[in-house]
Amino acid sequence: MALSNEEKREKFIKHGNRRLMNAVKNIKLLKNIANKNYYGYSEKEMKLIFSELDQAVKEVKHSFNEAKNKKKQDNDNFFK
Repeated sequence: MALSNEEKREKFIKHGNRRLMNAVKNIKLLKNIANKNYYGYSEKEMKLIFSELDQAVKEVKHSFNEAKNKKKQDNDNFFK
């Protein structure tokens, strides 16, 4: 049984808020390991962290844009 638009919206809000809060919380935790008084890391390791974060954000953006573009294509059909 297909979900109604209202049910889809409720699921997006419920899961989206929780997942975004968890992602932001975990990203902020990375600040802790930037403290050179307690952690040792190289420039290469620091760049790797930023590279991985950038790549993850790009993937999420791509998923949202892909879904948006699919919706546009679906609306181009004459018969549904």
